[in-house]
Amino acid sequence: MSICWNFPSNNNGKISGISEAGIETFRGKQLKSLAREICQNSLDAKEASKDKVIVEFELYEVSFKDDPRINGLKEYFKLAKEYWKENEKTIRFLEKAEKNFKKDKIRVLRISDYNTTGLVDSDKKKNSTWNNLVKSSGVSDKTGSSGGSYGIGKSAPFACSDLRTVFYNTLDKTGLQAFQGVANLVSFEMEDGTTTQGIGYYGNSENNTAIKNMENFGSYIRKECGTDIYVIAFSDDEEWEKRIIEAILENFLIAILKNNIEVKVGRTLINKETLNSLIEEHKDNISLTYNYYQVLTGNESEEMEIPLRDLGVFRLYLAIKKDFKRTILISRSNGMKILDGNRISGSIQFSGVCILEDEKINAYFREMETPQHDDWEIDRHSNPKEAEKIKKEFFRILREKVKEKGKESITDEMDAVGMGEYLPDIQDISSDSENKKENIENGKKTFECQKITTLEAARNSTIEISDENEEENYIDESSEEGEIENEVPSEGDFNLGDKKSGTGNGAIGNGEKLELSKFSHMHPSSIRIFKVSDENDNEVYKMIFKLNRNTKNAVIEVSIAGEDRTIPIIIKSVKNENGEILESKNNRIDMKNLLKDTKYSILFSLNGNENYPVEVKIYGDKI
Repeated sequence: MSICWNFPSNNNGKISGISEAGIETFRGKQLKSLAREICQNSLDAKEASKDKVIVEFELYEVSFKDDPRINGLKEYFKLAKEYWKENEKTIRFLEKAEKNFKKDKIRVLRISDYNTTGLVDSDKKKNSTWNNLVKSSGVSDKTGSSGGSYGIGKSAPFACSDLRTVFYNTLDKTGLQAFQGVANLVSFEMEDGTTTQGIGYYGNSENNTAIKNMENFGSYIRKECGTDIYVIAFSDDEEWEKRIIEAILENFLIAILKNNIEVKVGRTLINKETLNSLIEEHKDNISLTYNYYQVLTGNESEEMEIPLRDLGVFRLYLAIKKDFKRTILISRSNGMKILDGNRISGSIQFSGVCILEDEKINAYFREMETPQHDDWEIDRHSNPKEAEKIKKEFFRILREKVKEKGKESITDEMDAVGMGEYLPDIQDISSDSENKKENIENGKKTFECQKITTLEAARNSTIEISDENEEENYIDESSEEGEIENEVPSEGDFNLGDKKSGTGNGAIGNGEKLELSKFSHMHPSSIRIFKVSDENDNEVYKMIFKLNRNTKNAVIEVSIAGEDRTIPIIIKSVKNENGEILESKNNRIDMKNLLKDTKYSILFSLNGNENYPVEVKIYGDKI
């Protein structure tokens, strides 16, 4: 039986071109996909008696002049060039590939795992782990929390090879050994006139089966159970280690913290002990993961175990912090990330980690996964209508938990500065304790305080109390999953020079540029803004302020306090402390004849039901 390359005939059937679907899926993010798919497969193959899986990525160069496993491909690339000579895209690929045969050495990336079962049943022709990975297309027998369900993840290593060639080597848990190469090329015509399928195999050429002993490239020799994958002519990327490290941190953060996996990339060891330093080192490129790490390791996070119908429970970790990005990592129970839930709240700055704990809930949502395993699509489920309802319910629960956590945080932050609004100003306080008590009681009768904040706090915090209808207010109706948009319109949506009155139906309005020749910016000597309930139990904003000088005309501009800018918003109604309606236009309130050191109070509502962190600017007559 001859050991060599063999490209089976297509028997006058399908012609395979350069744009193979599986490989194209991972183009543009080859290294990230490679790290994700490899570690996913290794986690799925963990030996039951072992505590954790170990994966190694090592790059080296090998001489191949006398190595038929690599050099033997050279003649097939020439035949392919002749067959596809009129196809520019294919010729570009083939010419780039042929450059490797002109070198003395070739780049080989070895990926090895340990504490796994290996690729079992390599002696069988079908329905084995070996054949599902090496020789099958669109086949996967994984279930529950296991990884791939479409069988295209095996294409990720080919996307990283300039020759589209990968070798597999295994020692399985029963002691079986196997070695075989696969070249995922294009159809071409052989010298005998037959046209190939495009995929070739290095092994026993008579039936394209594996060699029944282990082989290797370089000096590495496998001595224990597991699998080696050799990516031949590995893509020339100077930052390959950095990209793979960051991909592993992003996709397997939970698995690493649980000590389910340890990965070595070049000389860098990624495990539970080194995780903190690596997260710090790479945090600028993996900011969401940095947030998730803080949630999982911080003292201020809340851990919840939440049931979802009869599917079992998921575990949720939540924390509120000013710099958090408002996303939730959603992970399988094995610790592999599926997606970032990024439409949870438009105001509360939080971060969270959600782990699908039970096997049943894992299997249910796994049916909705895309081929890349990085999103959920209800139409992929066997029962799309039910899946849509359960998916919406899942995200609704996440929203509710974030809102509850946000309310708790706001309550915790209420301090003496806020409580000052229910006391007279210091200069007005008399020694009569009965007067103090009367003022406090009057305040309670008039307003129900929901949030108290100074102007500076409004600028620096986006933590807000949400109303009972927040879910409806934020739902993006165009999104089938009903998740929540967390973006606010950009300043580009406003025409600052427009003189038209802007009432409109939207929450955000066109700001109107002030005539700076007539007004100047005023610095109030004191100002407070907080949420209250008016006499009709409607939520409104109350602003109390004093000016540092007299002005005949005053203009108050109200804006959303964004993270790095302010955005105008339409004022729906406004009145003073006497209940008199004040004139307003767009995001501006006009007031007359204001005196220095006099306390003024106004109540205003905004055109939109969302709870915004607001700030104001006050302009007065030029001196």
